[in-house]
Amino acid sequence: MANKSYRDTIKPGGSLIPDTGIFNYLSDKEKQELSQKVTFMGFTRHDILFKQNMPSDHVVYVLNGLIKIFKTGRNERLICISLAGPGMFAGLSSTFGSKDYKHSSSAIENTTALMIRKEALNELIRTNGSFAASLFRIISSEVLDISDKLVNFSVKQLPGRVADLIRYFSEDVFRNNEFSVPLTRQEMAELIGTTKESLIRTLNEFKHDKIIDLEGKYIRILSPELIILLSELG
Repeated sequence: MANKSYRDTIKPGGSLIPDTGIFNYLSDKEKQELSQKVTFMGFTRHDILFKQNMPSDHVVYVLNGLIKIFKTGRNERLICISLAGPGMFAGLSSTFGSKDYKHSSSAIENTTALMIRKEALNELIRTNGSFAASLFRIISSEVLDISDKLVNFSVKQLPGRVADLIRYFSEDVFRNNEFSVPLTRQEMAELIGTTKESLIRTLNEFKHDKIIDLEGKYIRILSPELIILLSELG
């Protein structure tokens, strides 16, 4: 499904590469050259963007929508690692650290993205130091986030992990204290390493204690201070 609103912003003969974020480090010429090495694609919910163990030949840059990055473990168990929304990359660590994708990615909602060829990014890393430094900061941040998540899994009780999840949605994904989560309860549970039943029970406890308002997929944080406290104390 083409994202007409995004395409309409591109002038005739212009570049597919957005004038935001890390791409601000590119010259007009570099953007034009990179445009020749990307594919503009649309995805609907559950569509696979890339799959674990397949050759890592592209990096995903999300223009609109939301995707999840996950790993398939033993007995086909899914471990949801993170989400990526507009202006975020997926597949960076696999692209530069392995010949194969170490994770999979699928669309959570209708999503448009640029599929950027691996060799195109490698060329920019060789020729544009500012772009390379910014890209490595993004990769480093991803690694640190995963490291923090692993620590939280081992030391935090479930209320602390659920508070982490609500903060993640509020501060990083939606940037608002009110939001509608485009995930099933099972997908939410995967993000914090628990069962769907345990997640539902804890969310209902938060609602009963007037920490959040909860109605279906809609969440409104009533007490941001308590959410932060639960998140930090675990």
